[in-house]
Amino acid sequence: MPLHRLDALPDLSAIAARDVRSVFPESALIALEGRHTQPLFLSVLIHGNETVGWEALKRLQAWLADHPLPRSLLIFIGNVRAAERQARMVPGRPDYNRIWRAGETPEHDLAAQVTEIVRGARPFAAIDLHNNTGANPHYALVHHDRAEDLQLTSLFSPNAMLTRNPPGTCSEAMSAFCPAITAECGHSGIAANEEAAFNLVRDILHLDHWRGAPDRPLDVYTVMGRILIDPEARMVFEHGAQGDVEFPASLEKWNFFDRPAGSTFARILNGGNPVRVTTETGQDVTGLCFAREGDRLILKRDFTPAMLTTNEAAIRADCLGYLMEKTG
Repeated sequence: MPLHRLDALPDLSAIAARDVRSVFPESALIALEGRHTQPLFLSVLIHGNETVGWEALKRLQAWLADHPLPRSLLIFIGNVRAAERQARMVPGRPDYNRIWRAGETPEHDLAAQVTEIVRGARPFAAIDLHNNTGANPHYALVHHDRAEDLQLTSLFSPNAMLTRNPPGTCSEAMSAFCPAITAECGHSGIAANEEAAFNLVRDILHLDHWRGAPDRPLDVYTVMGRILIDPEARMVFEHGAQGDVEFPASLEKWNFFDRPAGSTFARILNGGNPVRVTTETGQDVTGLCFAREGDRLILKRDFTPAMLTTNEAAIRADCLGYLMEKTG
């Protein structure tokens, strides 16, 4: 797949994410020279319907009209064809946030090419900007508990998920050679979320060095597993509806709030095992997380959920959410 390389940004001020191909017909890597030559790597539109990175980039371009660039930037414009469709990914093609490990598709080749270019630039840090579908506070996915990574995380949010799951993400690949996070910025189309993403990028551009500690207290969670729903199971989110597994309509309100052992997570209406939990390596840990009492699926341990969503399309494409445990 072609990778367009540029040394300047076209005028983005009037360009919506869905029209990205009017300025970037294919994925692009833009190198901007700043006062500090060690660059910040920034990736946007890895998922085409998650527009926070694009809007933050537009804010950054407007800010640069009146300010010198404090640090060089490498900007990856990701899945432009999915953005054109206002979709997470192009049907029948790989998810752009699962292609950053070895693979055989053209998309994997593209990710490998970008990774080697960025590695060669010896980046100061890497930030992958995302939205999510569930009701979550801002949080960061971080892949190492190194002091620099935790400081980077703390500049965005007091909530950190320490994980290597799912495999093949952009920030995981970049974390092999620099501090790196995925900044999860809440729902798309919210100005406050776009401003938070822009502020994070601007803060890192102004940062001269890592001081070796978080800038504020962090709640760091490790991920026990990813909650998957059987593709054939009918999900419902209201009591009394016809389905195979019932979740509460308020499910998303559980995100980043502790849920105690013994509490009900779901109701299994027609038997079977429609809910599974797997680790990042694919190990089934459902039995460590859930027990059955009648039709109730209950938690066996204290957990903190994250990324729970009632969006069925998102659940089918990815997962229901994650179960976490607080470190320390």
